Amino acid sequence: MAINIVSAALFAALGFAQSDLPKIQPLRKAPVEALTINLGFRDWGPASIAGTTILAGNKTGKGGLFAIDMLTGKLKWTFRPVFSTGTSGVSTPPAVAGNLVIAPFAAAYPGAVVAVSLATGKEVWRGPDPTQGAAVAVHADLAYVLGKNGNFYALEAATGRERWKVPFATNLAPCVSQPIVKDDTVYLTGIAAAAPGDSAHPAGYYLFALDAKTGNERWRYRAEAPYVHSGVCLSQPLVTQDTVFATGESHLYAVDRSTGRDRWSPVEVRRQVEGQVRAVEVHGLVDAGAVLIGMTPGYLIAFEKNSGHTAWEIAGQFRDSSPAMAVAGNVLYFQGSPGAKPPTEAGATLHALDLDSRAILWSFSHPTAEPNWPFGPVIPVDGGLWVSSYQALLKLQ
Repeated sequence: MAINIVSAALFAALGFAQSDLPKIQPLRKAPVEALTINLGFRDWGPASIAGTTILAGNKTGKGGLFAIDMLTGKLKWTFRPVFSTGTSGVSTPPAVAGNLVIAPFAAAYPGAVVAVSLATGKEVWRGPDPTQGAAVAVHADLAYVLGKNGNFYALEAATGRERWKVPFATNLAPCVSQPIVKDDTVYLTGIAAAAPGDSAHPAGYYLFALDAKTGNERWRYRAEAPYVHSGVCLSQPLVTQDTVFATGESHLYAVDRSTGRDRWSPVEVRRQVEGQVRAVEVHGLVDAGAVLIGMTPGYLIAFEKNSGHTAWEIAGQFRDSSPAMAVAGNVLYFQGSPGAKPPTEAGATLHALDLDSRAILWSFSHPTAEPNWPFGPVIPVDGGLWVSSYQALLKLQ
């Protein structure tokens, strides 16, 4: 059976705590490009790692899934499933279950969740049509994904057979659903119809905790914010030992994992924007041990876990739509221009920040055909990292 080592980037994308990640030695010195992989397309999706293989998809155009040898940079195999639309993009991290790679293909169109052999890239089974932005999570012998029809599926990872499903509503705009599994509980955001006779649970968006084996609901949490009548879409939760942290509608939320109740009152995040203090959205939330760190267009912000209060912040110009944030040891990787004043554009520059001293250890940029092209998600590995850029997947060390 293939060695199943899930990358730090996949854990981060699916919301796991820093304490759950493998102990990775950070890259503290100025990096060099050890490998540059260009397979002829522009947009790489988030990657995952299994043993010495890195797996990533092309999220635009014809699309596909690719397996690359991490030591040599050579392509092992390419998989492009056939759909009626002709597209097969992969925009979320592939999941690894034993000797299979499972990914949602063509989520923006009629597509499918497909499992392929990790060794050969040959299709093994094909499952439901995933909703846009959905990711597959794997736990024990099951793979979990949300379909366009509103059903949240638990599939046998080896065969794709349905073990159970939970129906959610589809009457609101989709909320990006990337399930998180921890201690036999699945956490995800879904849309619920009103519970009959229960005024405390109106229709709208909820964070759900489901039994990972049966799909039975353990609790549901409705995030509230002013003027948001359908509840808040919590799109990037982080699961720690006792808390689910999440952001949405300019607020930071902390939900008790055992009860589904607020650990502390939601904190509105407000910062200076064009000379006025305004509510701002927080993106790229990561667990940095003692604090949570998120990004707004004008600030890199560290939040205290026990209160949501600001521990420290760094002003600048940042790419909140592509934060490229990850943590390894006591180093934070992020993208932007710390200290820059408007109208400087948030640069396509990757930085490493020492979390103890908050000093910038190094800054790195990669020349691209289109100026200021942003880096994609970062995967820390021992003494280095993988990151995508324009047409390229780069190994830095």
